[in-house]
Amino acid sequence: MVKNIMKSGTQIIKDMSEIIDNYDVFFIDLWGVVHNGVKLFPGVLKVLEALKVKKKVIFFITNAPRRANVISTQLKEFGINDDLYERIVSSGEITWFYLRKKIMNTSKVLKFYHIGPPRDEHLIKGLEFEECNDLSEVDIIVNTGPWGDGDKLENYTKVLNTSKKYSIPMICSNPDKTVIRGNSFMICAGALAEYYEEIGGKVEYYGKPYSEIYNYCFQHLNNFDKKKILFVGDSLDNDIKGANIQKCDSLLVTNGIHREINKSNSEEIDELKMKNLFKMKKIYPNLAISKFCFEEK
Repeated sequence: MVKNIMKSGTQIIKDMSEIIDNYDVFFIDLWGVVHNGVKLFPGVLKVLEALKVKKKVIFFITNAPRRANVISTQLKEFGINDDLYERIVSSGEITWFYLRKKIMNTSKVLKFYHIGPPRDEHLIKGLEFEECNDLSEVDIIVNTGPWGDGDKLENYTKVLNTSKKYSIPMICSNPDKTVIRGNSFMICAGALAEYYEEIGGKVEYYGKPYSEIYNYCFQHLNNFDKKKILFVGDSLDNDIKGANIQKCDSLLVTNGIHREINKSNSEEIDELKMKNLFKMKKIYPNLAISKFCFEEK
């Protein structure tokens, strides 16, 4: 296990071979670590294959507002077959379980308003919900993100202000505020939820860094030791903060959402920029790596 980060500082590693034997379980983020929404990052398959050879347990933990089976299909298209990992745990899956529980505990048919693209509509399938576009009659807002990839927050202020007027609670199925698709940054559901809270709206979040998603993971591990779990992610606010809350070690991959702390060639971390970012956010990983890669020793 890596020494306490508050005393020793974040350790920069060149590749996963340096620490692969220190952990038994790897909680790995998808967007920003494994792929960019369009294709896999170079070297990722080699890491996953090395982990499998060493019989490590791999959970893909993602804030994608989609069910696990949908994400599994996407991973197969990227070339990651399900024999390379044990389980996909998504914020969408956790949201679906919550919504089902809410319906079971409610006598009437709930009406929902969906903020999100058509590809996320499967998140409501199998649930006895009634979709409603009249906000004066809506019981709950299901927020899975912007309707379009290039959308801005300004496009949503009217509907969010009206929702607040009717005191409609929001379920945010993706706490991420921004994500990289290809080489472009886009706003996510978390940005809309943040604004809704700022104007006084009530929001419940499902996904990293909130506890429900980790509790679900822990329930599916046998005889685990938190000291032998490594959280791998590219977001300080979600991945690394979640690891800190759970008192687990963490590895920040810096060629994702925080790529500004990499040097121009993206192959090396600028230590001063890294330390300044950690200090500003007051979130500290145990380890940092410029890209998720593995080199044989």
